[in-house]
Amino acid sequence: MWNDEYVSWYIASTPIFDGFWHEILKQCHMPLYYIYLKPFAHFSDTILRLTSVLPGVISIPVMYIAGKEYSKKAGYFAALITSVLSFLVYYSQEVRFYSLLFLFSALALLFTIKYLKVDSKLNLAGYLVSLGLILFTHIIGVIYVFLSLLYVSYKKKKLPVFIVSVLIIIIFLSPVLNNVLRMLPASQWWGQFSYTNILFLFSDYFSPILTNNVTAPPVFFYDKSLVLWLVVPSLIGLAGMIGGLKKGLFFVFAGTAGVMLILAAFGKLVFITKYSIEILPILILFTALGFVRFKKTGIVLLAMFVSFHLASVLTPNYVTKLKRNEGHKIVGDILNARNPQNIVFTYYEPDRFLRYTNAAGKNLLYISKSNRHLYKDNPAEILAEIPSGESVSVVFLDSVSFFDEIPEGVNVPEMFVTFSNVKKSLIKALDSDFKDFKVDKAGYWTVISGVKYK
Repeated sequence: MWNDEYVSWYIASTPIFDGFWHEILKQCHMPLYYIYLKPFAHFSDTILRLTSVLPGVISIPVMYIAGKEYSKKAGYFAALITSVLSFLVYYSQEVRFYSLLFLFSALALLFTIKYLKVDSKLNLAGYLVSLGLILFTHIIGVIYVFLSLLYVSYKKKKLPVFIVSVLIIIIFLSPVLNNVLRMLPASQWWGQFSYTNILFLFSDYFSPILTNNVTAPPVFFYDKSLVLWLVVPSLIGLAGMIGGLKKGLFFVFAGTAGVMLILAAFGKLVFITKYSIEILPILILFTALGFVRFKKTGIVLLAMFVSFHLASVLTPNYVTKLKRNEGHKIVGDILNARNPQNIVFTYYEPDRFLRYTNAAGKNLLYISKSNRHLYKDNPAEILAEIPSGESVSVVFLDSVSFFDEIPEGVNVPEMFVTFSNVKKSLIKALDSDFKDFKVDKAGYWTVISGVKYK
């Protein structure tokens, strides 16, 4: 697991009457996923990941039923596209809420279509419940829910109902929303907006290559060997999407993406593809409808689209072969091999790694996001707590401590500055007072091990 997955697991593993709800309120996301994950919290990583596989698989027949509201062929096409999309395969194996959120969004799409066709209590209940599930899973889902309610209320000529619904949401969720909105800016410090994010939004959804799942490169063609995989499936998907556009649903899709883009451009939100997953069922439906509309040409395009995704399974870039470079087991394996008497963690606290390393009897020290100000003037003083003659391993997360010199005239996030300085200070002190060095580099981690002789 990497950081975000660890947070999911840690919250779910907290005793329900001894800190569980307190931990939920400390997060910038809504509580439903942590409640869903809780029964599985004490199982292996494999079982934890299966909790994301399950909603991913269920989403396939849901998208079939949604497409079938237009035609059986559209249903088959929508299900097939859903089943092969690399983006959905990736998030169906991560211990995060995105696979579950896609399922709720697919249900919301299905009941939007059904309710607009047939004004029954069952369809209305399905629509409102699915929107509620989105709201209780993802804070940014508020944008999608607001626009969906606006669209459906307009189509049903029930705008007063829309106003009442929004007021109920605000009143009912205000305690949680206030806390989440307060926490959200603090969690977004690491991202920089670029207009290439818009291109990567569509390539991540339609191509087998995921690029914008954390941070996007500054240019779209960042790797010439991937151009074919990025461009051709994306263009096929876009052609189908444009061919199958439905005006009302397009308003919900475009409005949600537009609001997110505005927030990102003003630095209020990191614009990465997974944050907009609520709109993906709509895009899949449009694409399926477009392929149906294109008739024989559509079948050829669909076959090409699916072939690209299936062929990518054989490549080293396929999503099930991608490993998070920030994974905590990387560090755990190194520490188990070095077996130091003391461990100094930087950026993350020790509990992040205890699932993967044996820390019994070891002296665990840390300079983390929470206590970094205590070491602002002299980070190396933490090494004074290590007795002479004892071994130590110092853990650095390179992706937040990569500056040798802080660039002038550039707006660099404080966390990068702080932990780059922490790394420089500790390495200098290690060089002065330690010997018998071993340097291990793996993923985004550097672990320096040595013995104190002063």
